[in-house]
Amino acid sequence: MPESVRLVAVGDLLLCGRYDEIARSGDVDSVFTRLSSVFGPDDLVVGNMECPLSVRGTPEPDKLCLRGHPAFAHGLAAAGFDVLSLANNHMFDYGPEAFRDTSAAMAAAGLAGVGAGIDLDAATRPVVVERGGLKIGFLAYCHASTKPSALAGAGRGGVAPLDARGLIADVGRWRGQFDQLVLLLHWGLEYSPLPTPEQVELAHSAVDAGVGLILGHHSHMLQGIETYRGAVIAYSLGNCTDSDVDWQGPTRHFSCRMTDTDREGLALTVELSREDVRVASMRPLWLNDAGQPEPAVGERARAILDSIVERSQKLAENDLARKWEKDLVDRRVMGPLRHWWSQGSLTDKVRRFRPAQLKTLYLLLVTFVRIRLSRSESRWSLFNSRNDTRPMPYAGDGKGKDQS
Repeated sequence: MPESVRLVAVGDLLLCGRYDEIARSGDVDSVFTRLSSVFGPDDLVVGNMECPLSVRGTPEPDKLCLRGHPAFAHGLAAAGFDVLSLANNHMFDYGPEAFRDTSAAMAAAGLAGVGAGIDLDAATRPVVVERGGLKIGFLAYCHASTKPSALAGAGRGGVAPLDARGLIADVGRWRGQFDQLVLLLHWGLEYSPLPTPEQVELAHSAVDAGVGLILGHHSHMLQGIETYRGAVIAYSLGNCTDSDVDWQGPTRHFSCRMTDTDREGLALTVELSREDVRVASMRPLWLNDAGQPEPAVGERARAILDSIVERSQKLAENDLARKWEKDLVDRRVMGPLRHWWSQGSLTDKVRRFRPAQLKTLYLLLVTFVRIRLSRSESRWSLFNSRNDTRPMPYAGDGKGKDQS
């Protein structure tokens, strides 16, 4: 029988907010009871640990900081998890003390963490899992655009920084030691249905260098899945667990309630062998009102799968950058203009005119020029007003988190 492994991957695991009370009750296993039915006894289960697991540490100043109870490490292990990425923008929210507690709690539960450490060498060291006759290596990285609390460096603890040169060098360094190499990447834009052109380019470069599977996190929204040169690339697996957020910092208040988008996730099953990587199944997940991820059913499951198929098809379009430009112009330039035009008659507009509106028109023009002419990756941050700190009119649908 051919040697192979079934790997099951899920999205972001945020275990604070509503989960604090569950931890105090001592019933952490209840969070994953419904999810564990998705995993087989021999499956290799991976995800992204979106917060440190600690009751200690000092929060970063003026940053939305997340922290879960260490007891959840045993809950995750009991559910069947094996490997968790620690390379994300919240892992060092409460400093090195909370990170050490996270590492200790996971080790005690038999969970492997990858992508963070006391220095760059430790953060970029692979986790090795031997299963089904295969030796599988895991590397995890976090992009600076997600605003991590700490990026690892020489003599500096933090998460492994995601940059093309360093990533390809690491892949070249480790690829020959494993039957398959898996990347866990924290990247992209929150609440975007598509990866950026730069993400696609980086993913393809990693596959060209020898990576067989790429699993993406951070967008909190499901994105497309691509097969490229025999490798599987899942750009974002959405959420697995999540909670409402109400946070008051020194300079701003951040408050948002979960939407249906935040409740959608995916359990992606991939068959790994020495010669082949292929998608075996896609199981839609839904986060219920009790904060438990569970298999989605009926029309909800069909809608989630349909959205993944649609977004996967868009990845195959010839000019992804042009599509991004078109969507951004519509969202951040034409959207405000359409809203303004819909407010009353032309006479009303003339009567209500104020000089400050000229500033808005100027900002819209600057935004249009930036979208069309800039070649900086940062221009895509205009997609979500949460990522754009300039004074701009909001042009969303009034339902998503990007209003905060």
